[in-house]
Amino acid sequence: MILSLAIFLLLITAAFSVVGASTELMAEVSEAQNDSALKFGFIETCRVAFESTTRNSSLRFFHFPRGSDREDTYLVFGNSPSAFDVGFDNRYEITHTVLATEVLPDGFLRARVYYMSTNEYEAAAREEFTQLNSPHVDLLPRIRQLDWQFFNERSQRWENDMDIPFPNSLVRIIFDPDGASSPLETVFFHLAETE
Repeated sequence: MILSLAIFLLLITAAFSVVGASTELMAEVSEAQNDSALKFGFIETCRVAFESTTRNSSLRFFHFPRGSDREDTYLVFGNSPSAFDVGFDNRYEITHTVLATEVLPDGFLRARVYYMSTNEYEAAAREEFTQLNSPHVDLLPRIRQLDWQFFNERSQRWENDMDIPFPNSLVRIIFDPDGASSPLETVFFHLAETE
């Protein structure tokens, strides 16, 4: 009788261990799927934004040092109302959509989209985008790296900025979300004029 009870207790303990391990594994798989969906959702959102540009659109890039070795970057889509469209009220005159990568206090970055009128954009550019009160949407809350490169069609090389305007229709993004084993890289095509 005691032997039967001991075997029964061992079986119950083993069953609970298996259930506990399965639950933990399911939580890890779910977290990995969420991270993957966030990364690829970001890439798809950027692809749609670049594809929404027209010959009347403009693309401008700013970068400002923030902290020891990090920079805030601002990729501005001008006259491209469908870029990062989230269904804002049409009464709000969005003329510039700004994809920002901003340094957080802990050294990580966040990717955020700001929606601006012409006046808001001009004021933000004068202030080096330090005081932004425009409506925004967070795309990636915490990432290690997000770098932009622009293909210079004259020199046939990738450039890290557009300080000197040059014709380009390809933009490369390299980003490393928190915890990724290696940075993700993709290239987008656009029709916008670069300023």
